[in-house]
Amino acid sequence: MVIEMEKVECRFCHKKVIPIAKLNKIKSEFYGSRYTGKDRVYWLICPNCKAVIGVK
Repeated sequence: MVIEMEKVECRFCHKKVIPIAKLNKIKSEFYGSRYTGKDRVYWLICPNCKAVIGVK
């Protein structure tokens, strides 16, 4: 699966970057249930300062 990325401005280092999409394997409602993997959330990470810019 390919995620198309466009240049966004990082709010921490204020540079125009193409973010790295990293799969978040932690489910937000993990309390007392198994992780099925259906609701995957990708974190958008700045390659310069390694801060989480947003989610996809």
